[in-house]
Amino acid sequence: MKPSHLILASGLFLTGTFMVGCSMGTGETQQTSLAPCGSDYSCIKDLAFQYRQQAEQLSAIAQRYEHEAALKSAQAGNDAEDIKRQHELAQQYFSESQKADDLAQQYRRQLPHNMMY
Repeated sequence: MKPSHLILASGLFLTGTFMVGCSMGTGETQQTSLAPCGSDYSCIKDLAFQYRQQAEQLSAIAQRYEHEAALKSAQAGNDAEDIKRQHELAQQYFSESQKADDLAQQYRRQLPHNMMY
């Protein structure tokens, strides 16, 4: 696969993932509505699973940005502006991944001990 095809494919994947992440929402709006399911354990279980999946996806995106930054750093030097931007994006995705993982853990804590997702 040519490098231009790889960049195009990863760009399309990142765009799609970003759009899905935006539609799910993150941050304070999710934390204020932590109990939309009430005592419906299957709903809570599903939300915990969805947030854990989102955390894994965001973490994978962050790792890709870090990898791309490392490759560009080897080619262009350590002080390129694009490399700094890639590192910043990776840190933002890692942060969002941690928030989604925290939400998943909060939902898991609401489940009875014998109910697994």
